[in-house]
Order: sequence, then C-alpha cells, then structure tokens
Amino acid sequence: MLRNHSDQMTFYQSIADYYEEIFPFNSVQTDFVRAAFPVAEKTSVLDIGCGTGSLSIALSKDFSEVTAIDLDSAMIKKAMEKKSAKAAFKTLNMLHVEKEFGPQSFDAVLCFGNTLVHLDSLNRILDFFTQSKKILKENGKLLFQIINYDRIVEKGIKALPTLENDKVRFVRNYRYNHEKNRINFETILTIRKSGRRIENSIQLYPLRQSEIEALLKEAGFSKWQFYGNFKRGKLTGDSIPFVAEAS
Repeated sequence: MLRNHSDQMTFYQSIADYYEEIFPFNSVQTDFVRAAFPVAEKTSVLDIGCGTGSLSIALSKDFSEVTAIDLDSAMIKKAMEKKSAKAAFKTLNMLHVEKEFGPQSFDAVLCFGNTLVHLDSLNRILDFFTQSKKILKENGKLLFQIINYDRIVEKGIKALPTLENDKVRFVRNYRYNHEKNRINFETILTIRKSGRRIENSIQLYPLRQSEIEALLKEAGFSKWQFYGNFKRGKLTGDSIPFVAEAS
C-alpha cells in the first residue's frame, strides 16, 4: 500500500506511470475546442494541466501554436517523451502564466480535467481567471472543465464512477466537509497485473456555478456558456461534468 504522505509524492506523481490507462485520450475534447475556434490554423492555444500531453498533441496537428503546462514534472516528462514537434511542454504553476507569457499571448486558454478545483480558495481561482483574461488576445476564449459540484454537494454524492479496464481500476471517493467547505478526494488505484494498490487523498474546492459566474465577471469576462458535457449538451442537475466557455 503506497500513501501520498509517507512516500512524499504528489497526488499525480504517484499515478503518472498509469495516467493514460486511467484517463485515456478522448477526441470529444478536441472536437469541443475545434468547434470554438473554426480557424484553427490561425489559433494559438495554452493547455493548462496538460497531464501527459495527449490533448495538446492532438490539437497541435491543426492549431498554429500549442503550448502546454503542468505543475507535475513527471507528467511533463511523459509528454515530452512523445516527441511532438509542434506542441511545446513546460513545467509551470497555473498561477504563474501571466508572468511567464505576458499579455495577449493566446487565442485560447484551456483548463480541463478538473484541474481548476485544485486551487484551494476563491481568491486563487479568481487570480487564475484574471491572469487568463490578461494573457488572452482580444476575443480570445477560456475553456475549462470541472466536476459539477452543485450536484455533488446538493445530492450528497459520495463517489464518482469507478474507472477500470484490463490494466487498472481507479476508485474515486468524495467526502464533503460542510464546515470547511472542502472535498476530500480519496482514490485507490489498483494495478491489475501486480495487484499493487496506490492510495491517495487530496483536498478540492467544490466550486459552484454561482461562484463561477461571479468570478468570471470580476475577472473581466463578459460572456460565458455552460454545458453538461464536451458535446455541448445542456447542463442539468444530473450532469457529472461542468464544461464552460468564456470570453
């Protein structure tokens, strides 16, 4: 049994070797981005929380410039090993993008994979939205995806669907702390071949729709649309994902 604290690993470092088995690339994300930017050959993209780079590499086949960052160096190493000629990968904190890239650098800023709620307060999420607005070009768009936390909190959801295939089984449990307004995200990754279990726990901020709207407005965005999936389906109380497009 491997625990995050005793082995001094970050949450994602401990699962980096199995990341693509847990979260295989889904082309529906690529389709979502392409639909938002019909003239891909003139569009520059920053992919935040890129993981092992599958989405970034797929987008680099059509978009003029794709830069991808992740806080976890193990993930970036995996991405760079794929040797994509057009996607540029860098280990970077998502709260340092304005300093790193400067104003009006990108047409698109992407932040998928529930990355946003790893920021531990509304102030930090606002900071990220504000920096994103500043590094976007005129008429640029911020696209992001988290879990629908209105559903999690209001319906008392204790777990997300287990992800499994012939290589791994990934159990995802949610424990909501009402007093602190935080979620303990507890996972068990089982490697089927060896039987190895990797257990982790990390705190997430349960970001609600009303908070997102207020923060986007404060950060300078004037238009946004929310969806219940990457196919632009309607966001409902039963939607598991929360997908957003803001400009």
